[in-house]
Amino acid sequence: MGIKFFLLVAAGGSCGSVLRAFVGFLMKSFLPWPTLVVNLLGALLIGFLVRFSENSTNAETFRAFWIVGICGGFTTFSTFGLDVMDFIKTGQWTHGFIYLSLNLFGTLLAIFLGFRLYSFFSS
Repeated sequence: MGIKFFLLVAAGGSCGSVLRAFVGFLMKSFLPWPTLVVNLLGALLIGFLVRFSENSTNAETFRAFWIVGICGGFTTFSTFGLDVMDFIKTGQWTHGFIYLSLNLFGTLLAIFLGFRLYSFFSS
């Protein structure tokens, strides 16, 4: 991975982040549903792009811009879904379930701890 890879990730990530903000703006009166829409669209997009890139002659640059950059900037949830799907495709059901559970419950726990940490430092 050279500098070109990281520049493509940065360019794609900025585009993905702007797309995410745009969806949020369009749906601002429907909170919290824009997050669900972004997560589902990102998962659909990453599924399509991964399959599309399998036949690409320039897979690393394609992946850097579109999958890591665009999808990563749009929603990291799509990457999480792809990781779980990879566990399932390789028959690693137990690892997939553990990974899924740790992400779901670990994220909730980390948010809770972040709230508590803020309360500790702000008192």
